[in-house]
Amino acid sequence: GADSYGGQKAYTLEEAKGFYRKAADAATKPFIYLSAGVSNAEFCENLEVAAAAGVDYAGVLCGRATWAKGVPVFAKGGAEALRNWLQDEGLRNISALNAVLAKGAKPWFSKYGGRSLINS
Repeated sequence: GADSYGGQKAYTLEEAKGFYRKAADAATKPFIYLSAGVSNAEFCENLEVAAAAGVDYAGVLCGRATWAKGVPVFAKGGAEALRNWLQDEGLRNISALNAVLAKGAKPWFSKYGGRSLINS
């Protein structure tokens, strides 16, 4: 199960990898993963599972995973507090994400071979 999740597990790690592979095998175009508002730790862990499953994903689209915890900081302490948070925890979040992407994400053309080979 996921290290970042403490509840009941829906799937084993191997089952989850199988679902990642099945979804990737169905893709006919390059794809990215969306953070969908999960925590940064959970999003990074999901990307690590995708990479361990051998999925060739092209990157990510995320926002809340990296900065959501900064919102209450801003609400309580204002812009300066948020800047400090971004330079500390926000930077750690994006650095962790970049490290995971460096190990897992692949250029879209490495799988699809070039624009002319992608189905319209």
